[in-house]
Amino acid sequence: MNTTKILLAMSSDSSISKLREILSENGHVVFEQAKDGHETLRKIGSLKPDLTILEYDMPLLNGYEISRIALESKQCYIILMVTEVQKSIVESMNSEPEFVAMIKPINRAHLINTVDLMIKNMFKIRKLEQELEELKQTMNIRKDLEKAKGLLMSHFNLTEAEAFKRIQKQSMDKGIPMKEIAKAIILTYDV
Repeated sequence: MNTTKILLAMSSDSSISKLREILSENGHVVFEQAKDGHETLRKIGSLKPDLTILEYDMPLLNGYEISRIALESKQCYIILMVTEVQKSIVESMNSEPEFVAMIKPINRAHLINTVDLMIKNMFKIRKLEQELEELKQTMNIRKDLEKAKGLLMSHFNLTEAEAFKRIQKQSMDKGIPMKEIAKAIILTYDV
């Protein structure tokens, strides 16, 4: 399993200790902890945890506000422990895929399953985001190549295949990627 940075934010040392024990028994490592809302936000911002598990009733700044700020800025995934009454307050965030509200008292197996599922989804989403970025780059390269071919075709009366071969030959002769050759052609001939 990939290493995941988990931040625990609870007001009591015994709660942090108990939760740390549950997570470590199931192969998870808690890399940091916080005991109030401001400290939690600072650590989320500076340490960039993958997952923050916190309680609603935090001193100085409650768990709802911390969760809202972290989710708006897409800083980390959140598991917020709430009471039955507090659950209605956080319902607006339930549509966020990076957020889960769990009602206290927390069932050990349910907590571990939730953590495991969130981590698995986090890695899937990151992989999809990376693939999407690669596709965007590929599309931009293709657009530049098509534009460069069009410019060569119109300026030198070439066919599409000839224009492509010219770009390809320049790339091989100069040891420069085709995307760079295409950009140079666009800068030269696009008036």
